[in-house]
This record gives sequence, C-alpha cells and structure tokens, in this order.
Amino acid sequence: MAIGVAVVNDSRDVGRELKRNPWRVMTARDRLWCEEEQDEDARKLRITAVWRRRNWKASGAVEPYEQLVAVRAAAWGADHPLVLDTRLALAAVRAEAGDVGGAAAAYEGLAADMVRVLGADHPRLPWVRRNLAHWRARTAWAAPPPPRMSELEGPALGEVLIGEPHDTAVLRNLAQVRWNQGDEVGAVEAYERLLVRRARERGADHDVTLVTRLTLAGMRAEGGDVAGALAAYASLAADMARTLGEDHRGTRGARHRLALWCGEPAQT
Repeated sequence: MAIGVAVVNDSRDVGRELKRNPWRVMTARDRLWCEEEQDEDARKLRITAVWRRRNWKASGAVEPYEQLVAVRAAAWGADHPLVLDTRLALAAVRAEAGDVGGAAAAYEGLAADMVRVLGADHPRLPWVRRNLAHWRARTAWAAPPPPRMSELEGPALGEVLIGEPHDTAVLRNLAQVRWNQGDEVGAVEAYERLLVRRARERGADHDVTLVTRLTLAGMRAEGGDVAGALAAYASLAADMARTLGEDHRGTRGARHRLALWCGEPAQT
C-alpha cells in the first residue's frame, strides 16, 4: 500500500515537471513506464513485486518478477533493453532470496543476451559480469534490509536541497521517481548523471558529492550490482575518512553498509 501511494504521489510530481520541462526528464524509458501505468494488471504486478522485495520478502518476490519479465517481453519484445533490465532485477531478487546458484545462472544468460543485443561495449555489461563472478564464488547469502529512499541522501539532505540548481534537482527527482516505481536500474542511471553534475558544481570532496556517492552505492546494491556496490562502499569509506575523519557519521555509515552487504556483523 505504501509503495502504491508513493508511486501515485511521485507520478503526480513528475507529471507536473513534465508539463513544465518535458525535454529535461522524459526519456524513452520513462515513456514506456507511463504506457505501462495504463495496464492495470501490469501495474499491480509491478507494485506487488516491489513491495515484497522492499519488505524483505525476496522469496515471495521471485514469482511476480518472473511474471513481470514475461509481461514486458510480450509487450515490448524479449530483447527490449527494459526487459533485459527487468531480468537484471530478477537475478538480484534470486540472490536476495538465497538462490545464489540461480542468480549466477541468470547473470550468465543475461550477459550473453546483452552482448548479442546491446553490444560488447554497453555500460551495463561490466555490472552483469561483476555479479556473475561474485555469485559464482559464493554458496549462500542473505541480503540486508533495503534502505528507504528518504534515508538514501543521508544526513546532508537539507544541505543537498538548499540552493540546488533546477537542472540538478530534476535529475534527483527523476531518480527518486524511478526508485519508488521499482526501477532501480533506471534510478542508478539517473544518479550516475547526478553525481557527475554535483561533482562538477561542488567539487569531488564536497560533503554533498560524498553523500551522493553513498546513495549511489546503495542504489547499486539494490539494483543488483552488489559487487560494484561493495567496491563503491570501500572506496567511499576511504575518501570519507580522508576528508571528513574516521569518526564522521558518513564514514561510519559507509563502513556499516559495506559490512552489511558483505554479510558481516554490522559496524557501529
């Protein structure tokens, strides 16, 4: 229910933004999302899958994600980039449900299809290959509780929003809408662009830039790029310790999330 309300609210917000500045946020990806919203069965299926995953019921989310792949493949074609992204999310859900072998097999099949459809240089392929190697090397895993979107920007949220240029704020809003709709892969895409913009506006070592990296690492983990997220958390913890200090809550937060996604006891 909460996710359904969030989707409605965010859809209204992005709808207003689209009326004012449609060229700034509307992409082919978002047009398909809007079309799918008109299909009541597909919308309910997506909300069910996302709600179960976000409420630590990954085993119960596998089936609706499988159905969502089938529904989108029937609507858009099996080789459509968004169908491949949905399979990427499904592989992540399998891992979160404890099916490490199934996740590895899913990433292996997905890597082959992405090379065939998108080409060997597509930016999503390193993501898939990292995770294929990661899950092949493991026998078991339990996902930590997922973060809420309100938590992702961290303690610097107020500073992030104050004086944020409009174009930058639009990217953040787009990432939030995609996240709440269950499009973690699309949210990562938007947040990567947001990080580049904030680093250019504020500097690589600015608190807001570091918090953006923290949020992006969390989105990577939730989007299924656990191997990439672990590397991002490790690098970020080192940079935060250097610029903010060992005892800063941002440094501790990065190390805490790194430990959780590694399957280790939480750091305090």
